[in-house]
Amino acid sequence: MIKYILAFILLFSLTIKSNAQSNTKESVLQAVVINLFDAISVLDVEKTRTYCTSDIMLLENGEIWNFDTLALRLTTVKNKATSFNRVNRLDFIETKIVGDIGWVTYFNEASIQMNGNNRKVKWLESVVLKKESNEWRISLLHSTVMKEQQ
Repeated sequence: MIKYILAFILLFSLTIKSNAQSNTKESVLQAVVINLFDAISVLDVEKTRTYCTSDIMLLENGEIWNFDTLALRLTTVKNKATSFNRVNRLDFIETKIVGDIGWVTYFNEASIQMNGNNRKVKWLESVVLKKESNEWRISLLHSTVMKEQQ
């Protein structure tokens, strides 16, 4: 009987360790997404670039962007804004990793204040990440604005 109890304890501890490692790997991908939006929130083009592959594709409300498009948008806002503040709230739905590819789905809600105007926008988004030189980087970001609930 004691053998069965010890076997159960061993199996249980291995399961917990495996789940903890998996959750840690998933949280690394989620951190890349969080860091990307933190960099975007302060309109830092070079910091934003560090979380992206060189060939990133962004699907933004029916438009296809590359990094240059995103950089131009950030720079334009930075040049026009006398005051700017953006706070993101990310609610992760699912995070998966297979080899050197990962993907994350989440809701992104941003409270944006620019030049005294306030607005909230909510998106349903997904990203595909690739591991490059032992670092996870976003290769594809697909963003869909969610309509306000009436």
